[in-house]
Amino acid sequence: MREKSCDYLIIGSGIAGYNALKELLELKPNSKIIMVSSDKYYPYDRPPLSKYYLRGEMAREKLFFESDDFYKRSNLDVVLNRSVERIDTISKEAILNDGSVISFDRALIASGGRPRRLSVPGGENALYLRTLDDCDGIREVASRSRNALIIGAGFIGVEVASSLTTLGVRTTVVEVMPYIWNTFVDEKVSMVIRQYLEGKGISFILNESVREIQGKAAITSGGKRLEADMFLIAVGIVPNVEVAQKSGIQVDNGVIVNEYLETSAKDIYAAGDIANIFDPREGRRKRIEHWNNAEYTGKLAARNMAGNREAYNFISSIWSDIFDIHIESAGETRNYDEYVIRGRFNSDSPNFNVIYLKGGIVKGYVAINRDYGELEVLNKLIKEGKDVSNKKNSLVDEGFDLKELLK
Repeated sequence: MREKSCDYLIIGSGIAGYNALKELLELKPNSKIIMVSSDKYYPYDRPPLSKYYLRGEMAREKLFFESDDFYKRSNLDVVLNRSVERIDTISKEAILNDGSVISFDRALIASGGRPRRLSVPGGENALYLRTLDDCDGIREVASRSRNALIIGAGFIGVEVASSLTTLGVRTTVVEVMPYIWNTFVDEKVSMVIRQYLEGKGISFILNESVREIQGKAAITSGGKRLEADMFLIAVGIVPNVEVAQKSGIQVDNGVIVNEYLETSAKDIYAAGDIANIFDPREGRRKRIEHWNNAEYTGKLAARNMAGNREAYNFISSIWSDIFDIHIESAGETRNYDEYVIRGRFNSDSPNFNVIYLKGGIVKGYVAINRDYGELEVLNKLIKEGKDVSNKKNSLVDEGFDLKELLK
């Protein structure tokens, strides 16, 4: 049995794994690091796959965080197209799917997730988007399609719909819930965004699911027959927790970690989409499937693996670019008792910030095309738990400098 050894083992090459690698190379430049990835490519950025790269506006090489030469160093070994099957947490050995073994001092599980499969008759030929190869496949099919049907109106579904529409493919999105982005925004914001997207040419069918795909048509739960040349399913991801499960590491909606991102097994950490973290601000556990969180937790895990004891302290944030709107959101946008709207809240030329309060304290926001300086102030207000009960009129007033609230 072939065996390698290292100081730090990173399982996964997504945003969390890549950022952990960068941090460890900086903090422990003389340590031996091994990264194992089931992908066949060196680490690359995923958000452009539903946007710029899908539309042909970004060259393939621009997706990659580093040149190939970056990974060619004596203390680093990147093992591509392989997966870790399980970890012997006592002997600190990772067993790979080719039978090889890697012994380590500390390990990070950053295995991300895979698209949630939808089991509908005829759905076996539908497309999914997660990897670079997935995106290349979608681009090829889109180049010869006139009509697309997307199942799921979450971020990926809406981003791909906007890209396909830009490419001249008439796109319809079917969503089982009564409004789009239901896990992220409330109905009033959702309606403005949906009307904006409809104005750009995307069609939505809400409160219905796809019952069956018959050749070049989908049949909805309400009996509608929707013709299409291509079908894409975007109904979320499933966290890749199998390596943790097989290794006896505690799993419950992801891999359970403490505030230092340590799992239930000594010297084994988890970060990114799979990490189930206790959020001290919200007082509950959550698993976050967004780029900013993956970057933050990847770096934090690396620092703690290197010997620090830094506790998780992050305001969950989301961003997206769709047509000509830029969306930023942070904090808690669902658990609130009142909100204020700052800016132009309409679907023709949206430019607004919905600020959510609970007990007079700023808890979160959803911002469309807003100045980043304004968002920085709101992030500080959330972090400091400022009570703005008597300043709600000022929050609405565009002429009021929000920095005054920090004094």
